[in-house]
Amino acid sequence: MSGTIDFYFDFSSSYSYIGQHRLRGLAEKYGLRIRWKPIALGAIFKAMNHAPPTGDSVKGKYIWHDVERSAEQCNLPYHWPDPFPFNSITAARIFWCLADEDRQQAVDWALAVFHASYGEGRDCSNSDVLQGLAEKCGFDGQALLAASKEDAIKKKLQQVTAEATERGVFGAPTFFVGDEMYWGADRFEQIERSLSLG
Repeated sequence: MSGTIDFYFDFSSSYSYIGQHRLRGLAEKYGLRIRWKPIALGAIFKAMNHAPPTGDSVKGKYIWHDVERSAEQCNLPYHWPDPFPFNSITAARIFWCLADEDRQQAVDWALAVFHASYGEGRDCSNSDVLQGLAEKCGFDGQALLAASKEDAIKKKLQQVTAEATERGVFGAPTFFVGDEMYWGADRFEQIERSLSLG
């Protein structure tokens, strides 16, 4: 079958790192097109008066372990970024800068940021890190950083975040198959079942 999956994510979401890996495998298997949609998850949390668990809480300690275990099961390299969580706004804006010109380049950027953040444990809130990463990808890092501060790009990220909120997104990663929403990197069996039945 063929179709489209909407993928809402935040670069500062460790489960989004795992989710994108599993999603790409599913897309290849079923011939799906992924619509990558980075959002500002912190803005959604703020609007919902929700705060993620701290690393020293019972839930936070479980999540810390579960992320590492999940990455290992997916054969993904994993190193916690320092700091974590990190401010992912600039990385997301750069995605939308690139998407205006070439969606595949934007996806390449997303994969590079995920790998740098979690595969290598780098601080992708740091402008120097992002500029170097962009240049490694063959982009003009300085120009992208400048473009990420333009009002149109800021508005684009705000619009996609508002779109996600309107669709009921409250965490990341979140996937949509049609109007059916799936939250979390552990929902792929359910997604695959809906695809096979569809």
